[in-house]
Amino acid sequence: MPITTDSVRTYYDENTNLFLKFSGHKKAQNIHRTLWMENTKSIEDALNTSNALIKAEIESVAQTNARIADLGCGVGASLFYIYPRLQNPAPALGLTLSPVQARLAQESASQLGLQDHIRFAEGDFTSVPLPSESLDAVYSVEAVCHAVDPEKYFKEAGRLLRKGGKLILVDDYKSPRSFNSSEEKWFDAYIDGWYVPGVRSVEQTSAFANKYGLQLKKNDELTPHLRLRNLPDFLASTLLFLGEKLPIKHAIVPSMLGSMALQQCLYMKVVEYRMMVFEKIDD
Repeated sequence: MPITTDSVRTYYDENTNLFLKFSGHKKAQNIHRTLWMENTKSIEDALNTSNALIKAEIESVAQTNARIADLGCGVGASLFYIYPRLQNPAPALGLTLSPVQARLAQESASQLGLQDHIRFAEGDFTSVPLPSESLDAVYSVEAVCHAVDPEKYFKEAGRLLRKGGKLILVDDYKSPRSFNSSEEKWFDAYIDGWYVPGVRSVEQTSAFANKYGLQLKKNDELTPHLRLRNLPDFLASTLLFLGEKLPIKHAIVPSMLGSMALQQCLYMKVVEYRMMVFEKIDD
């Protein structure tokens, strides 16, 4: 069946609490990937590496009073890390498709005393309830990959950003080369299992961005900083076959298969994990 915005929403409504339970560090409440840089010493640091990179990009465009939004915010972990470390930021927005995630994020904001500073809302990041040119920075971590029509995301980001503002993305990107049958199998299993129809190549992504006045300024590969857990192909293929035959209907099953498929894709360089930064250049 084709992946829809509604099916992505259901996927996260059903899986978020399980993702949090097995995320690796309860304090971080982060369901994104760990990045192990040279000086990374703990799982909490690894979970927040991408957040620290995003914070630095925000500060480069707005030293004080930064106006920011996290589009595809999950349960708010990135904003909870970034926002208190900025100098006098303006109230921020976190937007997620999932009402379950929006509720959990808002509850955490209240517990952290940030309820008056960060507003979490359920909504589609292709239609954000903010005025045009109202933000200094927009960012998304492992979120644009879920877009059914990713071009609409870049159109909206271009609308939201003021001239000189930054769009910061940490996500998966499809290798531009052709795939053999085994690589195609794993790529399709990743797309279907993780509900990520929006995975595109760097070139396709840049083309979308350029169309809406967003010029690529940084393109860093982060894959070498992941700790991959790929399996021998025969074993992984057997698990994929058996998993697809399971009668269990809960969304955690395709998620687990998609996670295994992603590891295979990253190892085979079918997919790359990257940080891309764009600057709004037009009026």
